[in-house]
Parts: sequence; structure tokens; C-alpha cells
Amino acid sequence: MKTQNTRPVQQNIFIIYILLLLSLVVSVVWLNGLDSNGNSTSTETIPTPTSEQVKKSPISKNNNTVPKPTIPFTIPKPTEKLTAKQNPLVVELQPKAYFLQVEGEEINLVPQPVTIGKGTSKEVALQQTLNHLLSNHQNNQFSSTIPPGTKLLGLQINETGIHVNLSDEFRYGGGSSSMIYRVAQVLYTASSLDSEANIYLSVEGELLNEENPLGGEGIILAEPLTRQQFVKDFSIN
Repeated sequence: MKTQNTRPVQQNIFIIYILLLLSLVVSVVWLNGLDSNGNSTSTETIPTPTSEQVKKSPISKNNNTVPKPTIPFTIPKPTEKLTAKQNPLVVELQPKAYFLQVEGEEINLVPQPVTIGKGTSKEVALQQTLNHLLSNHQNNQFSSTIPPGTKLLGLQINETGIHVNLSDEFRYGGGSSSMIYRVAQVLYTASSLDSEANIYLSVEGELLNEENPLGGEGIILAEPLTRQQFVKDFSIN
């Protein structure tokens, strides 16, 4: 009777033992699974920086400061002083009217400056100077052989020279000496701004030359007139 009662108890103990062992194995396997999953996310290895990387790092071990960002620096340009624009230099012309001065038997051409406004063109300056010559025939010091009433009809300057046109009064009165010196007065006055200028002298629009001499004496003039050639042709002073 005792033997039959103990077998079932032993079998039950053995079954319980097997169940505990299985549950333990399952628990161990389950825990290992959790450990492997957790380590895969939390135990990720961080590479250790090398010595060269440490040297290049902006944060040094000895000086735990972060370098300030570099701000580009530009040198300001010097400020230009605002100055008023200066007008170009205005050349002041000084033309001269030529009168005659008689000393004994000598007749000399004497220049007299004529005041011209600043900024006046050469053409206008010579026109004003010739008008001054024609309107002043004689004074206490100087004289003129240009006939009274002679008028300046026109004066033009172009690439060929200076063209002077006088009224018909210029043809008449006086002898050959008077004719020569009146031409000299006009020639030297018209070339007072340029002593080497070519002068074309006309009376009432007709150019004075070999085909059209001046006055009854028939003074033949070169074309164009120049100071140098006129002195050679008529030996004036």
C-alpha cells in the first residue's frame, strides 16, 4: 500500500520540476533578448578623436573658450572733398589798332591796344578793333590815311585766313603813299592777333589783287596780303 501511494507524488514533483525548469529557460531567453535589443540602440560606440583632430578642434584643452566668429573688415575709402567746378581758363585777347606817327620824313606804324571784353572771339575782337581804327582818324599824337567815312562791311576768319571787306570810300583820296599806308594800317590791325596771318582785303566785296588794283594810282596788292611780303614790296617801317 505504501509503494503505490508514493509513485504519484514523485511523478507530480518531477512534473513540477520540469515546468519550473522550462519557465526558467524561457525567462532567461526572454531577458537575453531584451538585453540584445537595448544594447543595439544605447551602446553605440563613439569614435575616439585622434590627436590631430584634438589639435584642430576650435576648443582646446588648455583654453576652454569658443573662438569668436571672424567679421570681415573693410578699410573705408577717403572721403572726396566736394569742390566747385572751375571754369576753363578764359584767354583774354589783346588786339591792336595801328595808327601812323610822322617824325620828320619818316612815317611809322604805331600799335595802340584796344580793350576787348573777356571771352570775346577772335573774329569779334578784330571787328571791334577795325571799327575803332576807322572811327579815329587823327589825334594829337597819331594820324591815319584811311579816308573818313570808310566802314567795315564784314570780317570773317576761316581756314584760309582773315577776310576783310571795306566800303567804297577806302578806294579814294590821296596819292600812292597814302594808299600804301592805309592798306598797311588795315593789314597790321587785322593781323594783330597773329602776325603771320593771311589777309584778304576786299572793297565792296571785290578782292584787291593784280586784276583789281587799289585807287587811281593803281596800287597792285598781293593775294593774300602778309606783313612780311608787304614790307618787301613797299619798304614800310
